[in-house]
Amino acid sequence: MDDDDKRLTGSARGWDIGISVTVLCLGAVVLVITFLVALFGIMMVSACSSECSAGLFVGGWLIAMILPFALLVAGTIWAIVFMVRARRALVIAIATIVVALAVWAGGISMMIGAIPGFTW
Repeated sequence: MDDDDKRLTGSARGWDIGISVTVLCLGAVVLVITFLVALFGIMMVSACSSECSAGLFVGGWLIAMILPFALLVAGTIWAIVFMVRARRALVIAIATIVVALAVWAGGISMMIGAIPGFTW
């Protein structure tokens, strides 16, 4: 199968670009909200006693704060490259948001796991 056979043309390309950009923009808004949750998550330290794992908490906090945005930037660049080359970018846009949210959830889980007996 030739590379030209995989190219999107016409309205399919327009729909792919439009929906991909929309997904990435909505994902950015969601990630800003998750960033704020992680930022204020540092207040969970107040529930810490002497048995808290500071390294695990700080590691989870940094993962929840930084890694989702790095993934969003990388995924956006990758999706733009696919759009320019007339390839399907929607799958990349959706996967970028899903992976970024999963990494954020993992970071928050690390923060919660670092505080024994933590309850909301």
